[in-house]
Formats: sequence, structure tokens, C-alpha cells
Amino acid sequence: MSRSWLLQLSLLLTALLLEPVQSRHGCTDRCCSFLNKFPGRLKALRTSFATIRDYYEGKDDIETALLDDDMLSDFQSPFGCHAINDVLRFYLDTVLPTAIKEKDRKDYTYHIDNIGGIFNELKKEMLHCRNYFSCKKPFELDSIMTTYKKMQGQGLYKAMGELGLLFNYIEEYMMSLKPKH
Repeated sequence: MSRSWLLQLSLLLTALLLEPVQSRHGCTDRCCSFLNKFPGRLKALRTSFATIRDYYEGKDDIETALLDDDMLSDFQSPFGCHAINDVLRFYLDTVLPTAIKEKDRKDYTYHIDNIGGIFNELKKEMLHCRNYFSCKKPFELDSIMTTYKKMQGQGLYKAMGELGLLFNYIEEYMMSLKPKH
């Protein structure tokens, strides 16, 4: 994925986040409120990731991507909530616990735990709001898991190094669900 495409996506998302406050806070429903509060959670994710990014990206020397344009398409599809749920489960069950166990970077535990906590919260709200998100059919995580396993020990660095991209995908999905006022 090109950096210019990510920059364009980032600019678009920034513009969405800067929309007038009254249009973002015009709901009382739990799921709508969750979407409105999501930019704050996303900022916390990005802050924690910024602290650990250089380490994981520096150790990632594999050209194959785990998170690609196909995943973004899955996130934008009618079954996007299933896709996000499965990817969150992959990070919560496989990637983040492996990162916590890394002996030489115990100083990153707080930031990894913070990302995990927010992912757990997001997963819980996605489950609660599944009707609000109008999920259509399940998402298959098999291709990501197969690629991750083929990368062996390097898969951790690839997955952790791509967290910023995952945040962008989740953000785009969440922003697409916000009511248009």
C-alpha cells in the first residue's frame, strides 16, 4: 500500500473528525454515542502505538502485508463488523499476548495493554451494537492467520508494525456508520 494513499486517507479522516461538534453529539442511543466517542479512543490507540511503532516497524523485514486493500474492502462491506471482530480477536488472542511475552521490550507492556484494553472495549461494543451496524454475513480470517503463521517469528513484527494501518481501517469503518446530519 502506498504512503500517499495512507496520507490521503489520513487527511480525509482528519476532516471527518473536525466536523462541527453539534453534528457529532446529536444522539442519545448507546451505539450512536459509542461512534461519537470513538475518535477519542482512536487517539489513545495511536498515542500508545506511536511509542512502540519504531521498534516493531524496524524489526519488520517482510514484504508481504497482513493488512491490505482487500481487508479495507472487507471492513467497508456489509459484513464489516464481522471482519473487524475477527481481526480484533486475532490481535487480542495471538498478536498482543505474543508481544507482551517479548523479554527484551517489557517497557512496552503498558502501551500494548492499553491497545488491548481499547480493542476489548471495541469488540464488546461491536457485539452489543451488531444490529445498529447492520452486519450481513461473516468474515473469514483464515488468509491472515495463514500468512501470519508462514511468517513464523517475524509475523509478530509485521502484525504489530501494521497496527497504525488497522487503526485507519477501523476508523474508516466507524466513520462510515455515523449518521449523516
